[in-house]
Amino acid sequence: MEDLMHALLIIFSFGAIFLIIMTIEHKVLIKQGQAGYDLPETAANIASSVLYKVMDGVYIVLFLGTLAHYVHSHGLQIEFEFHWYTYVLIFLVQDFLFYIWHFLAHKIRLAWVPHKIHHSSNHFNFGVALRQSAFAPLSIFSIVIWVPWVFLGFDIKVLAALYEFNLFYQFFIHTKTIGQLPRPIEFIMNTPSHHRVHHGCAPAQIDCNFAGVFIIWDRIFGTFVAERDAGTIVYGVKSRPVHTNNVWVMVTEELFDLVKCVWVNKDVRHLWKSPDWQPTERR
Repeated sequence: MEDLMHALLIIFSFGAIFLIIMTIEHKVLIKQGQAGYDLPETAANIASSVLYKVMDGVYIVLFLGTLAHYVHSHGLQIEFEFHWYTYVLIFLVQDFLFYIWHFLAHKIRLAWVPHKIHHSSNHFNFGVALRQSAFAPLSIFSIVIWVPWVFLGFDIKVLAALYEFNLFYQFFIHTKTIGQLPRPIEFIMNTPSHHRVHHGCAPAQIDCNFAGVFIIWDRIFGTFVAERDAGTIVYGVKSRPVHTNNVWVMVTEELFDLVKCVWVNKDVRHLWKSPDWQPTERR
C-alpha cells in the first residue's frame, strides 16, 4: 500500500505541473488567434486521466509488485550485471515496444478499444494528451511490456520511472503552438509536427507516425509521414465519432460497439480485424 501511495503521489505531482502548462498553452493559443481549450472537454480529459493513472498504479504496484516478489523469492529471475547503459537500452526497448503496440492499436479492433478515446477529440492540445482509457493498463500490451522485465530481474520502480519519462515526453508533443524544430531533432525525435499528423483522420494522415519518443522507428518501418505532405489536418476519428464529455461513455463506447458487432454479425473476427472492418456477408 505504501508503494501504491508513493506512485500516486508522483503521478498527481506531475498532474499539477501539467495543469500549469495547459493554462499557459490556453493563453498562448488565444494570443496566436487559435481556439483555446474547450473547458468541459478538458475537464473530461483530466477525469479520464485520473482513472487511467489510478488503474495504472494499481496494476504496477499490486500485480507486477506481487509477481516480482514471487519471482525473486523463488529465484526465478535471470541474474546479470547492471550498468548505466543498461537503462538506456531499456528505455530504447520500451520505446520500440510502444511503437509496436501503438501500430497494433490502430490495426486491431480489440487493441483499438482502449486507445480510441485518445483520438476521439476534435482538438489537439496538451489536454488531449491526458485523454486516456482506464482499460489501457489491462491490455495485453501491458503484460508484454512489463512482465518479461520482471523475470530479467529488473527493479519495477526503475522500469516504471523510465516508462513514465517516456509518457512525460509524449505529453509535450500534443500541441499546435510549436512549429517545426531544427532538422536533426525532427529527424530523430517525435515532435509536435509529427504527432499532429498522427492525430489526423484525413486519408493522408491515417495510420502513420506511431512513435513514442523516437520517430526513427517510423522512418525505419515506412510509417512516417511529414506534416508538409499530410495536407490540412483534421483531428478526430473518421468512424464512430464521440460527441460527449461523459467520461463513462468516452471510455466504454468502443468496447460496447465491439461486443455489439460480434453479437449482431455472429463473427468473432471483429476482435482482431481492423477497427473499420465489416464482414462481407453476415452468417
